[in-house]
Amino acid sequence: MARSSRSAARAVAVALAVAALSLAACGPPAAPPNARPKIAPPVIKEAGVLRAGVDLSYPPFAGVDHGHEAGIDIDVASAVAGRLGLTVEFVDVKASQIATAISDGDVDIAMSAPFSADVLSRAVIAGTYLSDGPALFTRKASGSGNASAPLDGLDGVKLGVQQGSEASWRLADEFGTSGIVPYDSLREALNGLTQGEVQYVGGDALIGAYIARDLSGVRYAGAIAPAHLLGVAVAADNTKLADAVRQTLDSLAGDGALDTIRSTWVGGLPRLPLISADQSTTQGTTTPAP
Repeated sequence: MARSSRSAARAVAVALAVAALSLAACGPPAAPPNARPKIAPPVIKEAGVLRAGVDLSYPPFAGVDHGHEAGIDIDVASAVAGRLGLTVEFVDVKASQIATAISDGDVDIAMSAPFSADVLSRAVIAGTYLSDGPALFTRKASGSGNASAPLDGLDGVKLGVQQGSEASWRLADEFGTSGIVPYDSLREALNGLTQGEVQYVGGDALIGAYIARDLSGVRYAGAIAPAHLLGVAVAADNTKLADAVRQTLDSLAGDGALDTIRSTWVGGLPRLPLISADQSTTQGTTTPAP
């Protein structure tokens, strides 16, 4: 799902996740003691510090619990800073503010950057670290695993959805609205699934998997549409920082650190099928995305 689509349901998504933001992931240390910084001003604005733009109202990507930032983006940014020998400073930046925050120098990097024309006119994507998209969830049957449920087998079943989500309009377009049961949040929809109100629930894959950790008997059932990549945005003219971030993300992917961060927050969610290379609007990234 493009970040613009995610933004449409953001207010509702916040309600579903904030209440469940258990900070199981303490995150990697920002920088090892006495680490030698690998980059310095003017590549970054402040010596020894990597300023990362994150949306602190959007768990499990980023949120605040008991005064501490936590989430997938928090952990990835902390890991990048640590490997660069830097401490990390988080700046609350909404999706619509990313391009301006980067071009004005308010942040060195922005996490979960949407690949919009506005952002890409002023920034480059210096690597990717995660994939996300609309997905189906259902109840676990005895002995079941994570086998996908094909969309052509969903005619006539009740489908719970989070109102305003990409999953909701994709399912409505495919099956009509007669079998769609709308909920105010994905958490409410998944609760409805556990109570037998619906047979499947459509919603954001990562958020759904995050919530499902707290619900007994809920499993991922398959993708509704190809996933998109989440990346790290850097100012277009800051090629040294872009190169450093890209190499660091490649290193984190290569030694399994990104997989560890992902599994901490979304458990055993399978890798999501990606948009084909010719459809992707990412630029300059070779980092595999979990």
